[in-house]
Amino acid sequence: MRKQIFYVAAAVILIATALIIYISRGPEQISFHIGKNYDDVVRDSTFPVERETAVYPSEPPHPSSTWISSPVIITFDDKQHGFTLPATKFGAIGWSEFKAITLSTSPMLETLPFEQAIELLGELQKTLKQAGWVPETAEGNDWLKTENQKDKALLQAKLFDQMDGVILLIPHKYSLILHIKCYARCDERNSETAKYLIDVGLGEDHFSD
Repeated sequence: MRKQIFYVAAAVILIATALIIYISRGPEQISFHIGKNYDDVVRDSTFPVERETAVYPSEPPHPSSTWISSPVIITFDDKQHGFTLPATKFGAIGWSEFKAITLSTSPMLETLPFEQAIELLGELQKTLKQAGWVPETAEGNDWLKTENQKDKALLQAKLFDQMDGVILLIPHKYSLILHIKCYARCDERNSETAKYLIDVGLGEDHFSD
């Protein structure tokens, strides 16, 4: 009887330990950049890329899109212009001929109140500036202004009616579209209750001459 109790207790401890390790291990990781080979992304990522990838039934089969629906940290691992986004649970990587061609994601785990969303937006812009990304030269396309209360108030008023954003480039190589939008309870036009979402889209640079 004592031996049975010992084995049961040992099994409970092992299960509890495994559960603690699983819960505390943090988000999975994806390491990719536009043009990176599918097998290299699988190798360099802890996220189960193969399991979460839709495969196009051609001959031979090839990856079509990888879907993100659980917490993951995405690193754009270009050696010169790379960066790491905050954890997300929304996103998709598009593939063509076994190479990454697009990423669409929201670098956040949930919609946020305006002040928190703007703080995150400022951090993202700072990170991208440091990595060498520059605004595309079209008129009116520039970094979003969030430095002072006047800038924030103007942006918040605009977001009740439309999204705002900026197109960024590594000229002749990559493009990145950074958007912020009011996502929930926008019709109330109440800064205390509205929730906001930031979107990031990555691809090749089709803007430069």
